Amino acid sequence: MSLPKPTLMLEAFALALVSELVSRTASAGAGKLLVFLHVALKQRAFESELQAAMPGVEVRAVGRLADFERALGDGADAVLSLPPLLTAHGLTPKLQGLHGGSSDEKYSLVGAGTTPDPARVAAVGALDLLGREGTNAFVYGLLGSRPKVERVTKFEDLLPLLQMQKVDAIVLPTRLLPELQEASRLQLAPRELTKLVKLPAVASVGTAGGDVIAAITHLGGKVTKTLGVDAWR
Repeated sequence: MSLPKPTLMLEAFALALVSELVSRTASAGAGKLLVFLHVALKQRAFESELQAAMPGVEVRAVGRLADFERALGDGADAVLSLPPLLTAHGLTPKLQGLHGGSSDEKYSLVGAGTTPDPARVAAVGALDLLGREGTNAFVYGLLGSRPKVERVTKFEDLLPLLQMQKVDAIVLPTRLLPELQEASRLQLAPRELTKLVKLPAVASVGTAGGDVIAAITHLGGKVTKTLGVDAWR
């Protein structure tokens, strides 16, 4: 026996109401994670990888400082980046990435054919993390010298600087060297630098920051390898 039309309409309304309430509850509980890291993946692929690993978190990954600052102004619950960037924006890390038990990683100065001398390079390519002045200071601190710094916003843009001889060398995390060599026909010659840099860290900036941080601590496998960490503290 079919139900009267008013009853069907009431049931449909009730289902729609329940669906909306569930949707709002899920939305309210889902924190927002803003990520600004330079990795060997395309930015969109990196974002998708993180999103798939944290289905309850809204992930936004950016590769430019201006995009990061704009997104931070739009609102986030947690920020994942390198500690120098967090510090520059007045953010305090609540979760620190580790690799092999250490919170630091090594960087290398990479030339083409000849191992570069940090004290003698006239021009160096680097990933832009802190804007012109901040990135310059970051590179100067790594090298102990003050070469001209050519900034790029993507990992894949570093190699062309060497290929077109726009710089004497490029500087990057040592862990990214295999991907760089794989993409190049040049005979790359790296020199590992003595100064260490902190691995990615997370700052809580919103009401759901704790929930996002908890989700990050459960990341594993491929995602943590992309981030360059194998544990969190």
